[in-house]
Amino acid sequence: MNRSFDALLFDMDGLMLDTETLSCAATRRAGAELGIQIDDAMLMGMVGLSEARCTRYIAEYLANEELAAQLQQTSRAGYRRMLEHEEIPLKPGIVELLDWAENQGIPRAVATSTRRAVADVKLARSGLARYFRHTIAGDEVARTKPEPDIYLAAAALLGAAPERCIVLEDSPYGMQAGVAAGSRVLLVPDLIAPLETQRAQALAVCGDLHQALTLLRSL
Repeated sequence: MNRSFDALLFDMDGLMLDTETLSCAATRRAGAELGIQIDDAMLMGMVGLSEARCTRYIAEYLANEELAAQLQQTSRAGYRRMLEHEEIPLKPGIVELLDWAENQGIPRAVATSTRRAVADVKLARSGLARYFRHTIAGDEVARTKPEPDIYLAAAALLGAAPERCIVLEDSPYGMQAGVAAGSRVLLVPDLIAPLETQRAQALAVCGDLHQALTLLRSL
């Protein structure tokens, strides 16, 4: 079968794993411990960013670098405990999509802003590690999303041209990275609804991964 793409590049948090809500909960708990008011705008501004970019974002948002570092340290510790001891929920449809890709022999890789040590825990404990021989983490590229480095690196690992890859993303920052890499982006929004300009840039915007699979089968 001739397809219009050679490989699939997957974001992780918010796309395959329902972990963005866990991260937000950890940040809110940390804020309560430290007496910092955490609002929705602050949380949504961090979706899709690497840990380092999140820290810089919080420092600017709070206008206080020391407080930002304390918040990140406390929230990351709480988040890590959640990942190690609580169930890591999967996004509906991801197993069916990955089973299809595996059965079709489609090359695939994970490209996540999450640090390697944490990404490995998430993929292992969620059971998704078995689907991926290749993964790129946020601390393994010079520039993280919304820059294209991580998707360019993922395509290179698979020996695929970026323009022949389809990126699956949930966040605007991730979509920017995929578009900048020259790939087509299939957007499956999680916490943030895309703007009309972002919708126009996407190959398609799907309500869930079941819809994404239906589209991929047709390409």
